[in-house]
Amino acid sequence: MLKKTLIFLPILLLVLATAFPQGRGGSRGGSQGQGQGQGQRGNQGVGQGSGQGRYDNRGQGGSVTMEQKRVHATQQQRKQIQSCNKIADGIRKQAREMAQAKEGNFKAAKAIQQQSQIRNQLKNMEQEHAQLMNGLDPAQNQAWQEEIRNMNQFRQRLNEQMKHVDDELGSPNPDAKRVAERAREMEQIMNNWRKEYNTLSSQAVD
Repeated sequence: MLKKTLIFLPILLLVLATAFPQGRGGSRGGSQGQGQGQGQRGNQGVGQGSGQGRYDNRGQGGSVTMEQKRVHATQQQRKQIQSCNKIADGIRKQAREMAQAKEGNFKAAKAIQQQSQIRNQLKNMEQEHAQLMNGLDPAQNQAWQEEIRNMNQFRQRLNEQMKHVDDELGSPNPDAKRVAERAREMEQIMNNWRKEYNTLSSQAVD
């Protein structure tokens, strides 16, 4: 019996020696895993909170940018804007009338007359527009820089289309279809130009 005990005692000590370190290691592993899990959940919570804060700020910023812009303007400037808009509408209507001419009843002489009327109206609008632009102060120029840039582009495009119409009407046999296409382009340009004047008019305040 003593002999058997002496045999099993070293085995028991060996088992205990190997079991306890693993238990302690397992405990540390479990603690580390739990700590990492909590850390990850905590970091996720912080990230979500930060993201929500940025979203709210963007929402507030978006509401500010959507507010109607107000630009202080004199009574004379507001009248000039309205005058330019009215002349632009007249040019638009004249161009639409030219574009509606059918090939069967197209008359070059009438188209030339309409083109001349458009040119005279455009000259009046450009004079009024120049007076308006020259009277703007730095703050107004800054506030309306995009609209001013767009209108300058519209002027260039309109002059190009009018030159095409002049060239076509100056030919021995003007093509009614090409004249109508150019006239429709002119109508669209003036429609967009009027939108810029409408923007200035809606934003100009005393």
